[in-house]
Amino acid sequence: MNDIQKVFVFLGQGTQYREMGYDLYKNNHVFRSSIEDSEIIIQKNLNRSLIEALYENTQKDFDDLLITHPAIVAVEIAMYKVLISLDITPDYVIGNSLGEFAAGVAGGIWDSSTAVEASIAQAKSIQKKGLIGLGSMIAVIDQEHTLDKNSFLDYNLYLASNNFDGHYTVSGLNKDLEAFEYMLKDQSISFIRLPVKVPFHSPLMKDSMHDFKQYLSTLEGINQYPTKKFISGLHCSHIDHIADNYFEQVVSQYTNFSKVVDYIESKGSFLYIDLGPSGTGSTFVKYNLPPASQGSKTFSIMSPFKNEGNRLIKLKEVLASNDLQVC
Repeated sequence: MNDIQKVFVFLGQGTQYREMGYDLYKNNHVFRSSIEDSEIIIQKNLNRSLIEALYENTQKDFDDLLITHPAIVAVEIAMYKVLISLDITPDYVIGNSLGEFAAGVAGGIWDSSTAVEASIAQAKSIQKKGLIGLGSMIAVIDQEHTLDKNSFLDYNLYLASNNFDGHYTVSGLNKDLEAFEYMLKDQSISFIRLPVKVPFHSPLMKDSMHDFKQYLSTLEGINQYPTKKFISGLHCSHIDHIADNYFEQVVSQYTNFSKVVDYIESKGSFLYIDLGPSGTGSTFVKYNLPPASQGSKTFSIMSPFKNEGNRLIKLKEVLASNDLQVC
């Protein structure tokens, strides 16, 4: 029997929370060492502590872009390094939104320190243009298809992403989002305001990328030819060349996660391993798997329940069995 084919999935903003990867930080030296490496970079560039923000700060809110942007990337990179240390390697790599920064490490595009530093540079660029706090994003959950999907246009909002059938995200300015939320409540349609203060994946992002473009133009530590099979969340297919403005576009352009999964599923059956902090990637994949799927399964490791160690044991059992049905 052939070995299980594995897809590593990395997601971005909106998936973060305090104590991401806490169990691994306390008990896994590979994870902790990676976080400590990122701590040095963040201290150098921001004069702030990643470790304090993640594991010592008791405030509930965690939406300060300057620290959440690199924190998500750092945690996902640390999770990737843990899997590599266990000899669990990907056949394909998928990044979505900011998750493409960590996916870039797994795909051989850049190294860990460059990815973390780039996420800081992007956050600083957004902050400089004064966009932080002016907008946000809403995930709409309308699996009954009660609402005209284009109704957000009446509120000057933008379609940020299609996540799976009946689940999509819109982006825009706060005043327009609030009016849209009022309508959703009136229609008894579920929604979630994401913990972000920036209207990602919308035209509103354009001017805020100026300094980040300058940063990318001077960046030397980037390989524009991925060494792994890199599935672009932006283009919804395999790409073998990274454009100069790629990491600007991944957070400012519309994304379609459903098309990404459709593309992967056309290649066979896979175990999708979610390296994001919240299990959202696993959920998105699960609800996108077609009825005709050849048996693909999803697996998440990190969650707010802090049981990452047990989940890693389970993952090793699944891979040792060489049977996706035991997931």
